Amino acid sequence: MNVLSYVNSKDIRQYLYDINYQCNTIQAAWLVYQNIKMSMDEKYKAYRWIVDNMSDLPMPKYRHLIKHDSIHEYLNQNIEFFEKHKAKIEDKGGIDYHITDEEDFDYLWCYFPTPFKKGDIVCSCLNYPHNHSDLCTGMFVLDEINNTAEDYKRYMYCGKHIDMNAYGWFQDLDGTIYYENMSNYMNLERYTGELYGQERILIAVSNFVQDNIGFELLLQSQRTLMMRDYGENWMPKIYTNAGMKLAGLTDLPKLTKAQKKANNLRRKKFAIHNLLKNDFIE
Repeated sequence: MNVLSYVNSKDIRQYLYDINYQCNTIQAAWLVYQNIKMSMDEKYKAYRWIVDNMSDLPMPKYRHLIKHDSIHEYLNQNIEFFEKHKAKIEDKGGIDYHITDEEDFDYLWCYFPTPFKKGDIVCSCLNYPHNHSDLCTGMFVLDEINNTAEDYKRYMYCGKHIDMNAYGWFQDLDGTIYYENMSNYMNLERYTGELYGQERILIAVSNFVQDNIGFELLLQSQRTLMMRDYGENWMPKIYTNAGMKLAGLTDLPKLTKAQKKANNLRRKKFAIHNLLKNDFIE
């Protein structure tokens, strides 16, 4: 059995395969615990395999947990509980339980390497990438992940899985960009699909944080995409068709080549005028 198959993210799973990453027993048990596709029965069979085939380790003394000298002992407690209550669990489709009030894999902080870099557009594999209505959902531009050596020292004995954070620039429903974090970076995947409307601002943010474009172009991108999306998608929801027509906002004609040339000439003259004006003032 390869415990890496229990990683939820296909990108992280493949990366760990590629670098031949070797999990310790605690990491392996945590991967089984947090897997979203396995049934309860499959999880406890995997726990049994871990006990039978992987070396025993003491569990770290976390702030919220009783210290265990043996991960095997801890897993066996879980297995015994499951076997004792298996009928109830299967009948109800799963029940919430704790061996004691202080024991739970939720309070384990684990380290894993990932293939991502600053500026990647990513999304949790548990979320719909185009959902920007809730806090820290949908795709976002990655800044950093809590999986460095310093993070290990900081969280190893006082962290929990919600401290396995990925920080970055998210987007509100109205297109506003904000900086936040999502928990459990092990669910991250690269977003490779299409970005629509104001979501395309994230492309500019991604290139800006990688020093591929300047701040001015970033702002121009945000302004252009937000105004375009507002005109095409938001205004028709706010105003009636009759009102939009009276305001000249429907059936907009395409500019001819002559009109485009005239507009470009007008903008050029305006720019020269401002330049001369500024020189005169100085």
